[in-house]
Amino acid sequence: MFSIYKTIHPPTGIEHAVWARFISPLENSLILSSANYLYVYRITSHALKFECLHTFVLWGNICSITPCRLGPSSSSLIPSKDALFLSFMDAKLSLIEFDPTIQDLKTLSMHYFEDELAKEGQWFNYSPPIVRVDPDMRCACMLIYNSKLVIIPFFSQLDREIITSETIPSTANITPGSSRSSSLSSYIVHLKKLDASLTGRIIDLQFLHSYYEPTLFILCESSRTWVGRVAVKKDTCCSVALSINVAQKSNPVIWPVDKLPFDCLSCLSVPKPIGGILVLATNSIIYLNQSIPAYGVALNTLTRDSTKYPLRPLYDLKIALDLAEAIFISNDKVLISIKTGDIYLLTLHTDTMRTMKEFTFDRIGSTVLCNCLCKCDENLIFFGSRLGNSLLLRLHENTIIDPTSIDTIETMNGDENENIRNDIHEQSELINESMNKTNLSDSIDNDIIISNNKNDIIFFTSEIDTNESKKQTYTYSFEYCDNLINIGPCGYAIVGEGDSEEIRLLQRHLPLHYQTTPLDFVTTSGTNKCGSISILQQTIKPELITTQALPGSIDMWTVYSSTNEQNEKREHSFILISQETSTLIFQTGIDITELEQGGFLTNEQTIFCGNIGEQLIVQITRLHIILLRDSTQLQMISFENNPIRFATSLDRYLAILTTHGIIHIYLLVDINNEQSKLIEYYKLNDKKYICVNLYTDHSGLFTTTINNNNNNNNMNNIYSHSTILNSPKQEIIQQTIVSLPSNPLDSTEFTGGDDEDEWLYGGKTIENPLASITTIEPMDSSNISTTTKPLPLNNNNNDNAINIIPTTRWLIAISKDGTLSIHELMTDETKSAIIRYEIARFNSGLKILVDVNDASPLMTHYLGKIETSCSAYVYELLVIGLGPKKDRVYMIARIDEDLILYEAFPYQNLPEDRLKLRFHRVTCNALVRTKKSSAKKNAAKRQKDAAQLQQQQNQVKQNPNAHEPLPVQTDLLDDEMNEYQRMLLRPFNDVANHSGIFICGTHPYWLIWSKGNLRAFPMNVDGAIKTFAEFNNNSCPNGYLYFNQKDDLRISVMPSKRILDTPWPLQKIPFKQTVHFLCYHVESKLYAATISTNEPTNTLVQPSGEDRESITYQKESNFLLPLREQFFVQLYSAIKWEPIPNAKITMNEWEHVTCMKTIALRFQGNLMKTYIAIGTANCFNEDVVSRGRVILFDIIEVVPEVNQPLTKHKLKVNI
Repeated sequence: MFSIYKTIHPPTGIEHAVWARFISPLENSLILSSANYLYVYRITSHALKFECLHTFVLWGNICSITPCRLGPSSSSLIPSKDALFLSFMDAKLSLIEFDPTIQDLKTLSMHYFEDELAKEGQWFNYSPPIVRVDPDMRCACMLIYNSKLVIIPFFSQLDREIITSETIPSTANITPGSSRSSSLSSYIVHLKKLDASLTGRIIDLQFLHSYYEPTLFILCESSRTWVGRVAVKKDTCCSVALSINVAQKSNPVIWPVDKLPFDCLSCLSVPKPIGGILVLATNSIIYLNQSIPAYGVALNTLTRDSTKYPLRPLYDLKIALDLAEAIFISNDKVLISIKTGDIYLLTLHTDTMRTMKEFTFDRIGSTVLCNCLCKCDENLIFFGSRLGNSLLLRLHENTIIDPTSIDTIETMNGDENENIRNDIHEQSELINESMNKTNLSDSIDNDIIISNNKNDIIFFTSEIDTNESKKQTYTYSFEYCDNLINIGPCGYAIVGEGDSEEIRLLQRHLPLHYQTTPLDFVTTSGTNKCGSISILQQTIKPELITTQALPGSIDMWTVYSSTNEQNEKREHSFILISQETSTLIFQTGIDITELEQGGFLTNEQTIFCGNIGEQLIVQITRLHIILLRDSTQLQMISFENNPIRFATSLDRYLAILTTHGIIHIYLLVDINNEQSKLIEYYKLNDKKYICVNLYTDHSGLFTTTINNNNNNNNMNNIYSHSTILNSPKQEIIQQTIVSLPSNPLDSTEFTGGDDEDEWLYGGKTIENPLASITTIEPMDSSNISTTTKPLPLNNNNNDNAINIIPTTRWLIAISKDGTLSIHELMTDETKSAIIRYEIARFNSGLKILVDVNDASPLMTHYLGKIETSCSAYVYELLVIGLGPKKDRVYMIARIDEDLILYEAFPYQNLPEDRLKLRFHRVTCNALVRTKKSSAKKNAAKRQKDAAQLQQQQNQVKQNPNAHEPLPVQTDLLDDEMNEYQRMLLRPFNDVANHSGIFICGTHPYWLIWSKGNLRAFPMNVDGAIKTFAEFNNNSCPNGYLYFNQKDDLRISVMPSKRILDTPWPLQKIPFKQTVHFLCYHVESKLYAATISTNEPTNTLVQPSGEDRESITYQKESNFLLPLREQFFVQLYSAIKWEPIPNAKITMNEWEHVTCMKTIALRFQGNLMKTYIAIGTANCFNEDVVSRGRVILFDIIEVVPEVNQPLTKHKLKVNI
């Protein structure tokens, strides 16, 4: 299957991010792409944390993501969902949307433009496709091969006025979002034929706002140049604006601009009401508009010699925009993240005639080196990074009183008072020295590794001039919300030995055939301030507290007692260990002691034990049910005539499955408010059942009512879109919140003076009379200053009763023919349970599970391969709610040798008395298959049982008077398949602040829920695990217990240094420097790392005969100096990754380390010794010959200094 390669670790670096209504028409989602993975995240409203809703694996690396909105119609009050344009190399385009009925992607259209004529003889395409969408959703375009433009037209209200039925006869009844057959076809525009300037390199393109027809701004470089030829050839960039007529397929050039700086990088379309385009160059920013004069500023002094374009210099500003990312967070504010990680806020100041007057730059902080920016709701900014962890930050804006204590960077106008500017700058320097500035990236790394909670960090304050005579001052601060861990880019990877006290303790207690050398996969990650080392392990290694051998143990449970105080976290009181013919009872406390006297039944094998009600304990054996309070027996129920096979308890209910396939449901009731008692509430004997499970729903998904009104609690549900679609009145309760109000021009519409532009450019008219009530915003950055969101969930105390989600109890049972049924358990014991959902052929493992009464059954290819008769056996079933609010409902089943995982989602098209939901299959990487011999014996036994059952059925038909019950399959093979008699799926609520499921068996796995993902981590370090139980005690806080195959009881906790919010357990060591190479020295068990730091320099090396001479140049203060890398080699310990004192060797200036490796050389005859070899090269300039050297290091042991055990190793240079 994987003959070429297999992706064992998914990509973690974020490349693209968009904020769109992809899942729900009334709820925005954050769509991220990483290589060929597409992630859909929701930002929770209560905690502002990430929650992954879906992960899609595509068949190609995504080059760009662009959202578009294909509706709604003018007569509809419900906004439509957003679709996504995905482009792939070389010239492929897909338009996809999310289908809520199957919880998967649906392709609307696919476009392929890779023909030989379009390539024009190119063997390799260096230009990735660029996709842009018109702000008014009239068309989209894609640049392919850097020379052709693909136009994909949409239909909107403006197009209906232009495109008549005479042009296209089939467009009489066209509505947005209609079928593809009624839309215009795409066509290709050859840019070289439109204008002579488009024959060069296309840098970027953007659609402009407030134009009657779609207008595309193209930034290009007509003739090539570079830094070495700037003295003779500069200002080679130009721009062209095309007016696109999709009906007539005409594209006239309406606005050419030439003589732009040669280092132009990208352009941003300025939203309404300002309009125009913002051109970003490496050393300058230029604002262009067709109707007003251009305005540009210089970001450093390099523009004096690199361009002749009229630019206004800025005081005290020294930045460059190469590798920078910028995004509009309002109609006059641009957030810019430069390559050093610093964040600047650019404010555009205009007058009443919308003429650009001034640019203001404000440095507001420093974060990771980001690759993409995305503006989310409520002033949330997402910083996606390929070099470090991606961050979610909230930008706060506060007004301050004292305007003199602010550091500002203003545009220099010729008559500006120099003394005032110097005074303000001196005051700001004094304030900056007194302020304790904290770098955000430092705090984030500390927050991840050391778990420090820093919620509000103020970095830098600034001033914004809204009027020449009146100044309004604001402070900006970032609030850390959440992050996404990234281990890339993996520069250099090695395998080293993990040496720690926890691993040594575990190795001493492991069996001999499991005592192997613990190895770590160590790789370098990131560069500069994002530089770090990632230590990966594919398995979880527990930290043992103690171990005890208990031969003959089979199963184990931990229960609470009524004597526990009601604290935040209850401690377990009893541990029950089941053996072949008896049960051991241990009481926990300061010490764990065996309980010799009590109400527990110790002379029989226990098959289940758990809590029932608030304070009671129920013990289930093969023949008895015992109800206890603490260790006092309250009730005993006998099952001698019908032995018990399986049992489970939840809340006040107890489910019993007998060997004859009959399910008994018991309910805990109070008699006269004094004594508690179990009474038989419900009995299922219509079929022969093989699995049973109880589930308490806290999410509101398990409901039979159609949510037409759609109360506020559905807005918290991840799948609320399925219920919102049926509520046309939901839009009325929405409100518009203005973000970052700093200028009277922040409003999306002018109160006056805009009528002329509306008549001139044909502004959009709203035909819907209810549009003033509802907020239906187009997918358009012109509305970026306003955010549409639902009202708060709890506006006052009176709303709390409305937002409470009712708790319901459910019984899930599977019959022998593979039918799954869900029964609702009533709170009143006089009412019987009712079947609310039924799934046929559950044992087939279909992709989508639907009810037998579903009015809209799915097509065959959605369900997967359907077999008419499936003999797969369901051994175990578990339904559990995960997440902070238990609103992610998963159904896990062990079917034959496979583990099948489903997730529930709402679906409304069902009868009134049925549950309004479906289940879709989720990918699970847990491998639970046993040996092939065991599987063959199990299959042979099932075939034998089936043959006996068929023979007895034939005998019954021949003798109808006989009423003997048909035998059912009670147990499996007792020798090798004995583990199937027990519950291998063990849920846990709090193990090291994690929740999920532990899978026992020959291949033990952890399924840990983290940020919407169910991570699968194997734990095979101790071999097969018989049983598992959650355990909380003073000596073992939030830990767990388990038995291995050797009957050893392990009391353990989770590894404290590992991050479990990643596909593999991770330990990340921040270096804040670029780590180039790593080596592991086996003899000393130390790591050697080659690290470099960037230092600004004003010296150059010039050749002078055979010698070299360094020349120092004096530059002004805002001259952008080049950076020089300084390399050094440092030793680190393998335990805590601490630097070894006096074990650092610094390279010479301009000397770069090109390689490093551990080698074994002969030492003293035939003896071999390990050395560290380093190759270097002197990188001066192109006029000096580059030469290097080979250095051989030896790690020697010396006498350590006092109280410094790490000083026993030093580096010794041999060559």
